[in-house]
Amino acid sequence: MIDDLSLRALGLAGRVAIVTGAASGIGRAASRILAAAGAQVVAVDIDRDGLAGTLAALGAGAHAAETVDLADVTACDALIARIVARTQRLDVLLNVAGVLRRLEIDAVDEAEWRRLMNVNLRSQYFLCRAAGDAMKPRRWGRIVNFSSGAGLVGGFFGATAYSITKAGTITLTKSFAKELGPHGITVNTLSPGSIDTPMQHTGMTPQTLEIARSKIPLGRMGDPVECARGAVFLASDLASYVTGHVLSVDGGLLMR
Repeated sequence: MIDDLSLRALGLAGRVAIVTGAASGIGRAASRILAAAGAQVVAVDIDRDGLAGTLAALGAGAHAAETVDLADVTACDALIARIVARTQRLDVLLNVAGVLRRLEIDAVDEAEWRRLMNVNLRSQYFLCRAAGDAMKPRRWGRIVNFSSGAGLVGGFFGATAYSITKAGTITLTKSFAKELGPHGITVNTLSPGSIDTPMQHTGMTPQTLEIARSKIPLGRMGDPVECARGAVFLASDLASYVTGHVLSVDGGLLMR
């Protein structure tokens, strides 16, 4: 995944890290890298069975899992409070969790809009705020919010509403970066392209998947680990002077 020397260079040993959306895909991969680097990982997801698999994959250590429905934004403050009470610190937050249902514009009703906004954007806002408050006393913290290439250029294949929430993530990140920077906390965005995860395959046919793949200069979808490495970099000492940034991990798709 990453060699031992590189893991030590990350400076994450002993850190407490929350990863949302940790039951599978990029969230699980990021949790594994953080644990390998010596961080204490709290894996968060609504999928209890998936979380059990992630926790098993993390190996020895004081790792934990929290089954939380982030669509309930009142759960965000409570989640951070529980973890800080238990660990006495919080150093890293990776906001990976997201939902996608491919619907044409006319098919998006108010309930679907609210679900997308709550999970993809509102939860990030309230988690960032609570995490920032928890990080301020140590004057060190790393927050990485997950957007999408769709948040930069607009959605396709029925992902219009989803892309709007992901565009909001970018502005949210920049705003929090300005607010929290004086407290030694960096806030960045990771923007995945076509990564081979269950979400990427949602509502896609073999034909539309091939269209998406054909537009990638590297000629293939990314592996979740490749994307997770970018997020862990932003969470590490190696990115100590990077904040308010959007890092695209997309095989050259956008080249922004």
